[in-house]
Amino acid sequence: ILNDECLRPKGNDEAFVYKVKTIHKESGSLVSDLLHRPTEFEICHFAGNVKYDAAGAVERNTDQLPKVLLDCAVTSANGLIKAGFQKAATVLAMQQ
Repeated sequence: ILNDECLRPKGNDEAFVYKVKTIHKESGSLVSDLLHRPTEFEICHFAGNVKYDAAGAVERNTDQLPKVLLDCAVTSANGLIKAGFQKAATVLAMQQ
């Protein structure tokens, strides 16, 4: 779920937590608490409940190519490489 949210151009922590809670709402391990902040979720582990705060999780887990490598790929003479990386370069430019 986190990987999917990291790939979205406007992926964010709140959407990640919402999806976790929606997808796993039937799980006996996910604790539902109305007092959780939008970036918090809670898991019932064998030793007790543990609350997690996903603030910053999407940003920390976004794997981006170094700009130098991306620039090199976009200017490649190989059409397949060039085309494949142009989309990534466009997405990166939109995020900045």
